[in-house]
Amino acid sequence: MPGESLKESTLRGVRWLMLTRLAGESFALAASVVLARLVSPADFGRAAVAIIFVPLASILTFEGFASALVQRERIEPRHVRAAMAMSLLGGLALSGAALALTPLLWRPLFGARTAALIALAAPVFGLAGAGAVSRALLWRELDFRRMSVIDVGGLAAGALTALALALAGLAATAIVLGALVQVGAVSLALLVAAPAPLPRWHRGAQREIGAFGLPAALAGLADVLFRNVDYAILAARLSAAQTGIYWRAFNLGVVYQDKLSGVMMTLAFPVYSRTDSHAQLRALHERATRVHAAVIFAPLAALIVLAPLLIPFVFGGAWAPSVRPAQILALAGMAAAILTGYPQAMLALGRPRALLRFNLARLVLYALAVTLAAGHGLLAVSLAVAGCYALILAGVYLLLLGPALGLSLRRLLAELGPALAGCLALGAVAEPLRLLCEAALPAPLTIALAGGGGLCAYAATLRAVSPAAWRDLLLLSRRLLPKKLAITELFIRRGRSAAI
Repeated sequence: MPGESLKESTLRGVRWLMLTRLAGESFALAASVVLARLVSPADFGRAAVAIIFVPLASILTFEGFASALVQRERIEPRHVRAAMAMSLLGGLALSGAALALTPLLWRPLFGARTAALIALAAPVFGLAGAGAVSRALLWRELDFRRMSVIDVGGLAAGALTALALALAGLAATAIVLGALVQVGAVSLALLVAAPAPLPRWHRGAQREIGAFGLPAALAGLADVLFRNVDYAILAARLSAAQTGIYWRAFNLGVVYQDKLSGVMMTLAFPVYSRTDSHAQLRALHERATRVHAAVIFAPLAALIVLAPLLIPFVFGGAWAPSVRPAQILALAGMAAAILTGYPQAMLALGRPRALLRFNLARLVLYALAVTLAAGHGLLAVSLAVAGCYALILAGVYLLLLGPALGLSLRRLLAELGPALAGCLALGAVAEPLRLLCEAALPAPLTIALAGGGGLCAYAATLRAVSPAAWRDLLLLSRRLLPKKLAITELFIRRGRSAAI
């Protein structure tokens, strides 16, 4: 908003994004639990391949044709009109290409049923392209309130559609149609909230947009392929049911933390792009990483301990084979949480080509590891994925953030120490409680007791080991609450007293 400092805009954005994301993702999680009991693992495995195109569409249309509107210090009407023309034409062209490849590539590779779902998902590129410029205009103004409401509204519309169609017996088709409704609803709302001008071809503006957008889009493409290539490889080499089991495990271990990380990812690029210096960007990224790890590590550590009870109870007995893979992939989720925000930092620094080169190398390493492990079962695949995430984390700091911002692995480990200590304390308390209670108590009560005890141990350890990280969490919670609660203020005052 005009007149606000970068810090005020960021804090306002954090509050809106966290509150709306919490509401939206809670609803989406409830919907996914119902879907897990309506749709078989095999159908989930087929749908997982088709909905790869949803994040792919958002990345290619936004990064390729609209992200330059956020990154550039100044934009003119010709830039906006040219970006609108490029996003509309590019989205339609990508939809046509995805559809045309159905008989040539998708059907021979994945089979007729999965290929039909991919063809059904093809229009998602055109739908995403329609709202790309409007999203860029809202990001440029740091209008996180409207963006968060729009995204959550689209999420709810998609989830309700998928549930209704799954109840009607459409199985995998319901999941794909729900995703299409979500993207279409978001683009429509974006156009209403930030109307884009009529598209117009302008060579000069398109060259300026393309100089940034092309490598940014290719870097984003490599990132989306990295996040989804494992599904494609497993769908081509294993059964649909095994792919579905892996999909569930990967969602629990990695993707659900990404949903929380989405708050940071949404804020990072526009906020980082408005920093005054590399030092300010570095300080923002370091603090965000520390708080992010403190928030994300606790539920992932709890998942590792509680997965044998939690997964069958919540999703049904058909998903029990995903327990061990999910426990292993939670380690990958921790690494992914630390990695959150590095692409946005590189883009804000104006280095999309360096990001592209790294993402391509990362994609090749990951695809090779999953391909080699696929013949040895899902546990081997999960171990390979966790190992790749650890190597990628080291590479990001050694090859990208180190040279660009002066961030080091040694400093990162020091920042993560309190959260890792909290995870050890959580496991030391929650695991014995689970083993003690599961034979005598119902699963929900065991989960509540073991999980609650573990989280209390995590919080106590974090406060004792790192008062700074503890104060950051308390201050963040205070910013998120609509009113200052007495207990929050009490904790903050105690934290300040302890620091003194």
